[in-house]
Amino acid sequence: MPDNLIVPPPPSLYATGRRSAARPDLSRPVLVQVAIIVAAFVVGGLAAGLAAATLWTPPTGMVLEDKWYRGLISIDPPAIGQNIDQGVFAATAWFSVCAIVLGLLVGIAAAVWLNRSELVTLAALTVGGAIGGGLMLLVTSLLSPEDPNGLAKGAADGTVLEDSFQLASPWLILLVPGSAMLALMVIFLMWAPHPVADHELDEQQAGTER
Repeated sequence: MPDNLIVPPPPSLYATGRRSAARPDLSRPVLVQVAIIVAAFVVGGLAAGLAAATLWTPPTGMVLEDKWYRGLISIDPPAIGQNIDQGVFAATAWFSVCAIVLGLLVGIAAAVWLNRSELVTLAALTVGGAIGGGLMLLVTSLLSPEDPNGLAKGAADGTVLEDSFQLASPWLILLVPGSAMLALMVIFLMWAPHPVADHELDEQQAGTER
């Protein structure tokens, strides 16, 4: 063997261990993705709740014999105004619109820019959407006028009070994660890679052999 031929020594276990420890943590981007989605729902839920409470016009009513009557505009003689339908129906409608818009926006953004892991994105949209819907309900409740039925007790007849923000069902908060998952699935189905048919693979292989 020539003297100038030097065989490099095998890598030590210490060096191998250092290289293994230096591998990047692949879970970190996924956790960042989850944090961004949840944060978007938190901020969006607060904004959507504020929008729903602002767009909704509370109906008014008058107190008569310690009871509040929605739409009552005169007690002598009693007369009902035109804003009687602006209560639960209008509050539910505005809440639903804002919730669906919030879910669609975050769902589309997550499907386009935060799609590193589809299952993680789906789970983050489900949990974050529920949080966003709950925050919407909390904001609308805080910004809502007080319950006029409680304020009517002891109030003078003819006192004008506004109705409180009420929903047809508290389960409407699920519109946020529901619309977000719908947007996610639609985009994933549209952009999913289509498998190549077997006959196309045979043609490509035959062309390569030629």
